[in-house]
Amino acid sequence: MPLAEKYAPTTLNQVSGNDDAIGKLMKFGEEAHKGRHRPILLYGPSGTGKTAAAHALAYSNGFEILEFNASDYRDADTLNKTLLPASTSSGLFSRKLLIIMDEIDERSDKFDSGSEKIIGQLVRESRHPVIFIANDFWDRKITFLRESVDKIEFKRVPKEEMKKLMKSVLSKERMELDEGVIEELAMRSNGDIRGGLNDLELMLGALPELMDNIGTRDRKLEVYGVLDKIFTTKNFDMARMAYMNTDLDGDMLLNWIDENIPNRYSWKSDLVSAYSQLARASFFHGQASRKSYYGYMRYSSILMSSGVSLAVNGDVVFMKSYQFPNNIRQLSKSKAGRNALSTALVKLIYVLHVHKKDIFNSYLQMLKLMIKEGTEQEGEEKTYAFFQRSYNLDKADVDAILNYA
Repeated sequence: MPLAEKYAPTTLNQVSGNDDAIGKLMKFGEEAHKGRHRPILLYGPSGTGKTAAAHALAYSNGFEILEFNASDYRDADTLNKTLLPASTSSGLFSRKLLIIMDEIDERSDKFDSGSEKIIGQLVRESRHPVIFIANDFWDRKITFLRESVDKIEFKRVPKEEMKKLMKSVLSKERMELDEGVIEELAMRSNGDIRGGLNDLELMLGALPELMDNIGTRDRKLEVYGVLDKIFTTKNFDMARMAYMNTDLDGDMLLNWIDENIPNRYSWKSDLVSAYSQLARASFFHGQASRKSYYGYMRYSSILMSSGVSLAVNGDVVFMKSYQFPNNIRQLSKSKAGRNALSTALVKLIYVLHVHKKDIFNSYLQMLKLMIKEGTEQEGEEKTYAFFQRSYNLDKADVDAILNYA
């Protein structure tokens, strides 16, 4: 597990830097418990702890989380079926739901305008607290939100706070790095917590002089830009820097490279060589997670960037466009199913009066059996009507329960 994920904060007091923003979030949590919860927008540079803080707020206040991100903002129909029913459900006890809408400024330019209406309805009618998260407060895609939410800014984390965090992580990992290396890592992180911890991971077990391979994190490279550098530069350092200066995690980049090697390399020998480098990268990536030795990440990152870049001897193809990784597309479909199931489970909380995890572990299979037998004996129409009347579940909720493996 990456260090940034392993040491994600579970309380707001554990979030590094941004004391003013954290204080406002604590106040928001207090107000939410009293039933006063005007939606808030957390905004600021990538990697500064916005999403981690939202999750920490939920953990420390006992909120259930219903989370959406950029891949979920498809159209009004999708949000209408999953978001609004959960946001307007009311409970018989104090446990609340926290709705988190992450990457709200990363939506497609083709975003259905009707979805803005649904989100506006959420702002006005939600019975639960709502947190929107964005990098760019002035992005035109969130113009419709600015006057409807309270705003909390997250700033880049100061270097001294980064050093403190890195030393804390090293202590917990029972590992050491030279003080000068920590100083340099903190400076080059440029206030990006996630990026700084990723760099720290890469330097564990590495020689100090390899610091030159880590650039200053001053921008977020789009995935196509990273792939262009890896596939076309034929230069060790440039390919390596493309990897180092992106917020894409290793798993994601492995999948993108795997899917697109045939779109850029045409010689069979180049394909064999590139996939060989990628296979070795995947091996070290897996070893890092299984053995919790993050020095392996350094080998993985070099192999998937510079290794793949230098694998080519023939021509690089430019005519074909990059393809989205098919296996991630399949996972996205699974995620949509999980989100639909989560919406149904949230509704059941207020009917069964038990925790969502208990519903999933103890009631889900029984409900599936009830749906199957009801459909066989009474037909779909009567079965849907029964679950609507008895459990407040609509057709989409019943289908989500029935189809979940």
